[in-house]
Amino acid sequence: MRRIAVIGAGGLLGQYVVKEAVKGGYEVLGTFHNLPVLLPSSQTEFMDITEPDQTVGVLRSFMPDSVILTAALTNVDLCEGNPSEAWRVNAEGTLNVAQACREIDAKLLYVSTDYVFGGSKGTGYFEFESPDPLNIYAQTKLEGERLTLDSSKGNLVCRVSVLYGWNRVSEKKNFVTWIIDSLRSGRELLLFDDQIASPTYAPHCAQILMKLLESRSKGVYHTSGPDCISRYDIGLKVARSFDLDRSLIRRVATAEMELPARRPRCSCLDVKKTEAEINMKMLSLEEGLEEMRLAEGKG
Repeated sequence: MRRIAVIGAGGLLGQYVVKEAVKGGYEVLGTFHNLPVLLPSSQTEFMDITEPDQTVGVLRSFMPDSVILTAALTNVDLCEGNPSEAWRVNAEGTLNVAQACREIDAKLLYVSTDYVFGGSKGTGYFEFESPDPLNIYAQTKLEGERLTLDSSKGNLVCRVSVLYGWNRVSEKKNFVTWIIDSLRSGRELLLFDDQIASPTYAPHCAQILMKLLESRSKGVYHTSGPDCISRYDIGLKVARSFDLDRSLIRRVATAEMELPARRPRCSCLDVKKTEAEINMKMLSLEEGLEEMRLAEGKG
């Protein structure tokens, strides 16, 4: 039986990658760092990717054919205020995983971010365009990309943007579930109308990652949703899909808020290469929200 290790299985994307891998007939190891998670039909084990000996020890004992690294320090402002920690987790941690994969001859799929782009282009970025990160988080993730690709020509880098979906293993919110909870509680929301991205439905993204892995793809792919939409407009679509009060949503400009880390104005990702590679369409925001609506409460 084929074996796959999902590092960061307690995260939003990681939990769905585990589910897809199990569905695909893989023997799965899901690793966690902060809180233990129970994942159906898979093994779970603690892993701290900043500890090289522990990382290679866990992977060597399981001997996966492939490893998907979804774990990262993703809080953009936290990374800006704690650059040493961001580099330690997102860069050094990736190096440890990449070296372990090379040692056991496992393919590595590294999940990266749209934030590697500075956003000055104004339209969707292609995979071949040069990154120009604006903040510490993006710089560390870009270094993770480099380390992944330098470790083996067969490795994969998959960039995502504004991941959303129901979190089935923890209480941690994402942008869309935060909007839903806030509107249901009657709280006013201030959403940026000048930060534009490509929201990515986590369950569908997990399917795409597994397809790319099984197609023996290598190099860089954009695996986000196909939309290019502001956070304010995302909020309006969420309100419409879940029949919530859109009058509670107010648009705001980035310049009006004091944020520790700079954000790209438009970090949309072009997904044509990925769609052509695996002959699948990426899921639009409206389609993802409809799937969320139908799946609510189903566990």
